[in-house]
Amino acid sequence: MAHVLKRDFRVDAPILVLHDRPVSHFRPYDSQKRLAFLGRFPETAPFVDEIEKMRLKVIVSSTSWTMDEDFSLLLEALVGYSELAITSHPHLPEVMVIITGKGPQKEHYLAKIADLDDKDKLEMVTIKTAWLSTGDYASLLASADLGISLHKSTSGVDLPMKVVDMLGSGLPVVGWGEFQAWPELVKEGVNGRGFASTEELQAIIVELLGGDGQQLQRLRLGARKESQKGWDEEWDSVAGRLFEIS
Repeated sequence: MAHVLKRDFRVDAPILVLHDRPVSHFRPYDSQKRLAFLGRFPETAPFVDEIEKMRLKVIVSSTSWTMDEDFSLLLEALVGYSELAITSHPHLPEVMVIITGKGPQKEHYLAKIADLDDKDKLEMVTIKTAWLSTGDYASLLASADLGISLHKSTSGVDLPMKVVDMLGSGLPVVGWGEFQAWPELVKEGVNGRGFASTEELQAIIVELLGGDGQQLQRLRLGARKESQKGWDEEWDSVAGRLFEIS
């Protein structure tokens, strides 16, 4: 944003950028609290034993189901993941994808998902949709294994709040990274990964879920470190420079 203001609007004054931070209820969970939530959450409760044994991974994506987010990218990546899991990559775990939110394209994509299920294209993937309370949404982010953002910034400088909330919950993020401001929020290989195609998204999911867990754990540690910086810390670091108090 600072670059755009200087370049396009010829702002010569010093520019200090204050980034969005998650509100206080978006916080990481320990393993005990995570399993307790997943054990009572209706979508995951029947599978909590498989989750605890790491045979099932939970992915979450939140959306307003608009043209700004192309869910075909994710669906195609999941079809590819499932095919690999039942053929050449039998070590890959099953995946449950929980998509939260409401919006105009929801029914369109639900029909696509049903069609893929009917054609047995998602044998190793279960996709569920949910509309959650604020508290349950925060708990789901803190309890999932991986967050996915399909937000495509039309301006190139807006940062998706869903990613802010995911990182605030200590959840590693994989997101569409082909816009200018993405690196301000997600540090590649530290707290998340960026992708620019279905093929890249599929490869990243396979890499993170199909290995020894070290790469995903490294991203989780990075996300947890990011979660420690709340509104107070962001305000102090930016406004402190402005008012010369820090």
